[in-house]
Order: sequence, then C-alpha cells, then structure tokens
Amino acid sequence: LRTAVKAGTNDFDVALCTLMNSYAIAMENNAFPGMTTKLLAKHVDKILLDVEESKKFLPEGKEYVVTGNPVRQEIFTQDRKAARDFYGIGDRLCILSFGGSLGAQRLNEAVSELMAWHLSEKNFVHIHGSGSYYGPSYYFDMLKEKGIDAHEHKNLIIREYINDMPRCLAAADIVICRCGAMTLAELKAAGRASVLIPSPNVAENHQYHNAMVLANHEAGIVIEEKDLTGELLSKTVKELSENPEKLKKLSENAKALAVTDANERIRKEIISLYER
Repeated sequence: LRTAVKAGTNDFDVALCTLMNSYAIAMENNAFPGMTTKLLAKHVDKILLDVEESKKFLPEGKEYVVTGNPVRQEIFTQDRKAARDFYGIGDRLCILSFGGSLGAQRLNEAVSELMAWHLSEKNFVHIHGSGSYYGPSYYFDMLKEKGIDAHEHKNLIIREYINDMPRCLAAADIVICRCGAMTLAELKAAGRASVLIPSPNVAENHQYHNAMVLANHEAGIVIEEKDLTGELLSKTVKELSENPEKLKKLSENAKALAVTDANERIRKEIISLYER
C-alpha cells in the first residue's frame, strides 16, 4: 500500500498487486466490518478482530484472530476510591455522560432532562462532556430553560471535553455514551455499566452493532437514538440506581468482555506473520 502511495496513485488495483507480493495483515476495530476490511479480506494473510461477532460478516476460510482493541494502560490502573475522592462523590451514585469530542445534540438534550430529574434526588454526581460544537455555555443555557442554574449545583460537573477519562471512568457507576469501538473498549476495560446510544450517522450503522455485542452479553443497555427521550433515559437510570444487583451484573459482564492484553496479542500476530 505504501508503495502504491509513493508511486503517486490511489488505484486500489495497484495497491492489491503490492499486497499480493507480500505478507499482509489487517485489523477491524468494529463489530460490523467496514468497507476497507471487506475489500482487503480476500487478499491479506491474517485479519485481527476486536470481537468474535465480526467473523460472520467476512469471507470464510481466512485466518481470523480476536485480539481486542488496544486500550491505554491508565484505564486499567486508575484507583476507584482515589477517583471518587477527587470528585467528592462519597457514597453517591456517579453518572458519566458524553457524546464524543464534538458532542451529540440528541444525547445532550436527553441528558439535560435527566439532570433536571435527578437534581431533586440529591444522591447523584453527574459528570458530562457537552462537546466542542455545543460547549458548556450552550449547555448551561439549555439547563436554564429547565429552571436549573448549573453553577449553583456542585453535583453537576459540565465540561466541553473530558480530558481525564481514565479517572472519570474509574469514578463512575453508570456511563451514558455513544458506541465507537475505542469508547467501548475502554468501557469494558474499566468494567462499567452503561446506557449505550449508538450514533445513527455513521457508516453502515456500525455503532449499533458495537453496542449490541454488549447488550447480547448483558453488559449494557441500548437505546437507539430514534427512541431516545429524556423521560426514557431518566427511567432507565432510575431503574438501574434502584437495582444495585443489576448494576453490578452489568459491570461484571462488561469487565468479562475486556481484553486486557490486546497490545501484546496484536504484537505477537504481527511478529508471527513476519517470521513466516
């Protein structure tokens, strides 16, 4: 592929000719393989997968290895008590929500209604990343329309971007988020119960397939965006907060899906192909 690029061409056939004269490896991060992986699958020697479920969408007779997705080590090593002490959570329930670096309007709106509901409960701490497209000031205005002055409530922590995700994941009891492959890899590594809201604005609806892997293993609850309302989100969080056994089960099942040595697995597969 690099040879094709250096030759000044984007011709896929030329790239495949390069592959056919060398050993090649591909990696698919999502549960539903993307077009690139599907095109390359017949021509590479080995395909690395995040989850077993991806195989059913790819050609038979190829060498597939489930390696998981690489996760930064801070996710594994964060101390939960220290993280909760940092945010002054104590024995309250901690919710972490975010919709990606830009933010997600429908998720933002539903979370604002959730905040309006649980402020009266007094036993929550909520950390929310609004995204750069919307920003905290936009979010504060949204909450003000619901009669909430976010500046007066210390249990609401609203930011444009969550730049200490390992600490926030360690502190959280419930995570509300989109379903990108790396987000879910970190969610599993941290072993967190989740309410998953797949983005419908992605290629081949792959976030839905990512989310359903967790749902099918009872490791997360999926709400499709077409069904998302503040009322439904509040009801879902309320049910989880009142059912500690279910919350624990979701967390344990998520942790059981984590691949803790993905980096090493990927390295070994690359080295073994090189040694051929």
